[in-house]
Amino acid sequence: MLTLNDIINVSFRKANFSGYRPEDVDNFIDRVKESYEALIKKGVEQKDELERAQKENEQLQKKVELLQQKVEEYRSEEDEIKNALVSAQKLGEASVREARHKAEIILKDANLKAERVVSSAESEIGSQKKQLEDLKKETTKFRSSLLDLYKEHLTLIKAIPSYKEETAAAEPSPAPKPAQETEPPKPAEEPKQEEPVQPAAPSEDDSEKLSFHAEVSNFDETQEIDLPGTVAAKPGDQQGTTLYTDLFDKP
Repeated sequence: MLTLNDIINVSFRKANFSGYRPEDVDNFIDRVKESYEALIKKGVEQKDELERAQKENEQLQKKVELLQQKVEEYRSEEDEIKNALVSAQKLGEASVREARHKAEIILKDANLKAERVVSSAESEIGSQKKQLEDLKKETTKFRSSLLDLYKEHLTLIKAIPSYKEETAAAEPSPAPKPAQETEPPKPAEEPKQEEPVQPAAPSEDDSEKLSFHAEVSNFDETQEIDLPGTVAAKPGDQQGTTLYTDLFDKP
């Protein structure tokens, strides 16, 4: 392959008789040289462009590879996100199921406890009602026995005789006073009303007869019942519940 130097330094031998004109040959060589130089220059430029294109291609290839890596990462992240979403959804569903199950257990336990409380309360109410009825019966029985005892004591009281106090002995009349100056007569005073005769206080024997004890079956201790007008038999005796002669009178 001819180079540019070969074209420039070419030489021709002269013919013996006739040959090419040297001017035409030189002109042609110059034209060939220019064309070849242009071709070489263009080839160099194309080579440079090719190198730049190759470099750009390499850079683009690197960018493509980087983008591919990013895409792969994004795809991997997308898969991870999808898996995380699926896991979260499953976990949420499991949590909801567990919460519902726990709520059902708590509600069932609360209902059972409420039923037990209601049943216990109803049983307690029934027991209290029965105790109340028993207490009412005992109270009625005690009241009846107490009234019977009261009536019996009233009968005994009415059978006790009452005594009036004896009139005191007449006192001696005072000696006459000496005569004094006459005074105008005073208006007559209204006669005083006689006070009712109070029954004499019963003697110790009578008090012992009037004092009695009433033993009630519903109480552990014996109660002493003092009737109106009675006196304790002995000092230190305990005074019992006072009963009244009229069953319907209240103090």
